[in-house]
Amino acid sequence: MGYESQMQADILALLQLFRDRVPDKETHEWVAELVVERDRWRSGHEIFDRIRSRNLEAIDALDKSRECQYCFEEICLQSLYNATSPFDPFDSCSPYWVIKNALALARSVGVPVVEVVALVVPDGLTQKHTDPFPARGDHLAQTTS
Repeated sequence: MGYESQMQADILALLQLFRDRVPDKETHEWVAELVVERDRWRSGHEIFDRIRSRNLEAIDALDKSRECQYCFEEICLQSLYNATSPFDPFDSCSPYWVIKNALALARSVGVPVVEVVALVVPDGLTQKHTDPFPARGDHLAQTTS
């Protein structure tokens, strides 16, 4: 194992950041419990399937906050499951999407994205006083007003 320990630590930190802000506390707890126990990572596929059902309902209901939460949880589960070298892996690019989905979830539930960045960027590389990732279009509004 190489990257798995850092991936586990980063996902745990992100889950902690979102814990009190996500709309579905139950699925959040499912993922948090699984991440802690590496010997359970193979059950990530089963939990993914349960969350996917809720995500499809959120999409149909146009519930963006839940959709963002579920997308973040799904990609975390996919990444952890793939780290077990299963015979039926999810897409190999899954870890790439963890941070992107964390940023989307942060915006959706009111967490400043700099808090996400501070968790996943090595110490000393973040500027905590500004948002380095403004929502799409925000930079245009600032320059045209």
